[in-house]
Amino acid sequence: MKKYIIGIGIGLVLLNACKHKKNETATTDDLLQQKEIIEKQIDSLHTLLVKINEKLGEKEEKDYPVIEAKTIQPEKFVHYIELQGNIDTDGNVLVKPEAMGQVKRIYKNEGDRVRKGEVIMLLDDSALRSQIGEVQTQFELAQTAYERQKRLWEQKIGSEMSYLQAKTKKDALARKLQTLQIQLEKMRVKAPISGTLDDLMVKEGEIAAPQMPVARLVNLTKVYAQADVSEKYLPQIKKGTPVIIDFPELNKQIQSQVSYVGNFIHPSNRTFKIRVNIFNPDEELKPNLTGNIKIKDLEKDNVIVIPLSLLQEDREGNNFVYVLVPEDSNKNLYKVQKRPVETGPYYKDRIWIKSGLKEGDLIALEGARGLSAGDLVKIEQSDNPTTLSSVEKQTQQEEDSSKEVKFHIVKEGETLYRIHKKYGVPVEDIKKWNHLKSNTLHKGQKLIIPPEGK
Repeated sequence: MKKYIIGIGIGLVLLNACKHKKNETATTDDLLQQKEIIEKQIDSLHTLLVKINEKLGEKEEKDYPVIEAKTIQPEKFVHYIELQGNIDTDGNVLVKPEAMGQVKRIYKNEGDRVRKGEVIMLLDDSALRSQIGEVQTQFELAQTAYERQKRLWEQKIGSEMSYLQAKTKKDALARKLQTLQIQLEKMRVKAPISGTLDDLMVKEGEIAAPQMPVARLVNLTKVYAQADVSEKYLPQIKKGTPVIIDFPELNKQIQSQVSYVGNFIHPSNRTFKIRVNIFNPDEELKPNLTGNIKIKDLEKDNVIVIPLSLLQEDREGNNFVYVLVPEDSNKNLYKVQKRPVETGPYYKDRIWIKSGLKEGDLIALEGARGLSAGDLVKIEQSDNPTTLSSVEKQTQQEEDSSKEVKFHIVKEGETLYRIHKKYGVPVEDIKKWNHLKSNTLHKGQKLIIPPEGK
């Protein structure tokens, strides 16, 4: 049968050659076009031959799909709740004066470090000092009058009313003097916290008032990240729950834990607040900086985890994975088996398989989506050395013998001529290294590209 098909192919080739023999002055483009037509005819004949062999039960070994596979090993699975939060601090304070007055002098500049209680600026207190001087004089006179009345009263001379009036006047002036001293102290604007003077909002000569901030102090040694969390995660998130916070802008990651869980669920969006305290000695984290908060809510050791892309769903909505079962160890053939599985949660591109798969199972990786139950396949790559395909074994030998050897996966419609043009290696060398008896290639076929001159 093969000889008959090949004879037809040779006849078609000769017929095509005779057809164009008259045009002896054909251009290079014409010759390339004729070459492409002949190659397509050869491919068509090869395809027909494969179909005939399939019917006769003589399917060639090289026609089996070559896929990648992996042996399942238990591993750790960690699931995170991902949120977006922002940095804030209790050390972000607007400084407001306690009295009204003209700014007389500013003692600190923006960027200066200040301690709690240190004077930042002084308001004009000349009028207040003048008033204090007057009251001080009145108080001294009242103090003298009181002492005299007291001595007379102790000697039973004079009236008790005169003594009490002198005492009341003296005490009233003392309280007034004390009030003026407090007001005078308020003309000195002091730092309410220790930190950095981040912003000065007034200049010398301008008027400052209690309702208007004059400076901003920032202390970033201790900051916190806060975020709104959906109420469905309330059972999983507690004080002390581990947290990872990523700051992409700073290329920085911080590990911490939940410091506070809010007790109020907002009725409009059904969320509650969490807070994560962060020690920030280098003050790299600034207020309102956003970060990605990952809260660990599940961790399992020694479980089966697979790439999410390998999980498939049938028409009934049941999840399954294609497993490879040895069919012919001599030919490195495996049979595709559909395995129903029970899944757990997934995180990013990994999913926990609760049941259906076990340690040692061989699952299809690359090309799994195009398989069907019952298919026979060959394995191109595997983490199990005993399941290496013959192509892989040859590849390993060539890698050991020469580090210059390259490998190429054939794409759809690709020919040996195109591969030759890409790598600059003669077609005959490619055929020799890959034991090819014809120019026919198949999509997905792995070729060894020998180094030039070998």
